[in-house]
Amino acid sequence: MDLTARIASLHRSCAETPGVTSLVVFGSSASGAAQRRDEWSDVDANVFLAPERADELHRTWEFLPDREHLLLTAREGGNGGVALWDDGTVAEFGAGLPWTIRDPDREVLLDGGDLRFADPDPLPDPVDQVGLFLVKLVIGVGRVRRGERVAGNAMIRTYALTALAEALRQRLAPKAPRRPFDPLRRLEAALPPRGE
Repeated sequence: MDLTARIASLHRSCAETPGVTSLVVFGSSASGAAQRRDEWSDVDANVFLAPERADELHRTWEFLPDREHLLLTAREGGNGGVALWDDGTVAEFGAGLPWTIRDPDREVLLDGGDLRFADPDPLPDPVDQVGLFLVKLVIGVGRVRRGERVAGNAMIRTYALTALAEALRQRLAPKAPRRPFDPLRRLEAALPPRGE
């Protein structure tokens, strides 16, 4: 099943599940960004639940479609989850009582009247991001030198790199398309290598 069909099946399943009020998809899952989809794209969604069924649906995730083809599901954080089907399609989702959606790259598939939207938080100051990059780099190197190679590697390659990517995006490619919450996404397209 391709991503378009998986999104359609999620839409149908949510519409047919009592207690599901709203469904919003994000990023390349939204039809307006379908041109960005590739074989590695996943379904990104929020599934909002009615208070009287929220606990049960949060526990069972019965709104997930094609359950006979699910290979695995796993919880992530308070409201998050992931699903993997036997055809390789993946979904990352939040499911629970409604919260404010701040992602502007979205499409509403079901609107139960409980949706609230707001702008994303302002981008962090790029000067602060350079400072964070330098300090996280020092912390990471310190951890590696004391023998904590895994923790140090994560600090350098995740936290320090994320701060640096945010600063570079804002300084060198402020108009490039981006996800407001993750400066590492599509960084290569925003800052292509220079052949100098």
